[in-house]
Amino acid sequence: MRYQIGVYNKRVRDTVRGGSEWKNSSISEVFQDINYFEFQATSMEEAEKRAERDYPKRLGFVLDFIRTIK
Repeated sequence: MRYQIGVYNKRVRDTVRGGSEWKNSSISEVFQDINYFEFQATSMEEAEKRAERDYPKRLGFVLDFIRTIK
């Protein structure tokens, strides 16, 4: 099954929208907005685990949504 996720980074968003420059080269400034990604997974649970692995909460990422797509 294919899934789509929407992800942003709260640290980037708060910094940029607060008027400061984002200076962390390991996370792009584009993550102040929601970014969309599609991938294959066998279940919603697996899709959530992959999202957390690729975009970890500990680094400020927020999973805005996850949905199945055709």
